[in-house]
Amino acid sequence: MQYENPTMRKITLLLILLISISSFAQDNSNISIFHRLIVYNSDNEIMLVKLKNTETWVTPGFYQDSIQFIKKGLHDIALTYGMKISNPELKGIFSMRREIGETKEMLIRNIYHCKYLNGKVHFPENQSFEIGEIKWLTIKDALSIIPFESMRMFIKQTDNFPNQVSGGSISVTRVDNNWKYEIKESFYSIFSTKKKKNKN
Repeated sequence: MQYENPTMRKITLLLILLISISSFAQDNSNISIFHRLIVYNSDNEIMLVKLKNTETWVTPGFYQDSIQFIKKGLHDIALTYGMKISNPELKGIFSMRREIGETKEMLIRNIYHCKYLNGKVHFPENQSFEIGEIKWLTIKDALSIIPFESMRMFIKQTDNFPNQVSGGSISVTRVDNNWKYEIKESFYSIFSTKKKKNKN
């Protein structure tokens, strides 16, 4: 009798999901994929950066293009801030449908967790945008100053459920200069990442 390998099942599920996203991307020129990096320090605080001359606080990350590989891209982002980090672990794959007037986009937001290992944190150099401030904050304090509700939801979900890869879908509509968020698929576990103890 053959038993299903849990690890292979997780890999298969993830491959199916990524293939589905890739297929959708080929049919929709308005799709964007963003890889968001949540860096935790030894006090379990996360790093936020403030865009210069704004009140916008975000976590680091990058948009996927046809050149950059994900793992290298995440480590490169950390290095631009002077940090060496642990290997990033995928914790969430979320889809967003955004509508601004007649413009409709499908957005994919991938959330990765990692730990700060060492290095002197500094402002990035030669970037297309400028960073005005860097802070380490508790999750509660970070969520209180991040202006984007979708980002707050994704960070909170992955922090509350760190032993799984979470999924979910929301719609974002701009009405009279205000953003309206609506959950279309409640957040759920795609699969568990918790390592099971061997029974001897």
